[in-house]
Amino acid sequence: MTETEAKELIIDGMNYAAYKETGVSLHDCDKNVLFGSFHYRSGRVTGEPSPWGEGDEFEVRMAELLRWAIQLGATHGNYAEALQVLRHGDHFINAIIKRARVIL
Repeated sequence: MTETEAKELIIDGMNYAAYKETGVSLHDCDKNVLFGSFHYRSGRVTGEPSPWGEGDEFEVRMAELLRWAIQLGATHGNYAEALQVLRHGDHFINAIIKRARVIL
């Protein structure tokens, strides 16, 4: 699994968990922050700030989504492998992984 595939798997799982548990999907800008670059561009412009907050609040909420995503289970890949791939790199999503205290 590549770093890109690992990020996509985790972010897609978090987006699924967000919608399933709250009825609100992640905005493309949220996914891009998690990805660490401009990767997601659906063309959907909300014109509203992200409902997931900013700064520390965003990290806390994303960590919660990551825990939910893992509990709901991956349907298109292996979270343990994805987390292992990303754990050693310099990625923003590592802050979320650490905050979520994920152990697989």
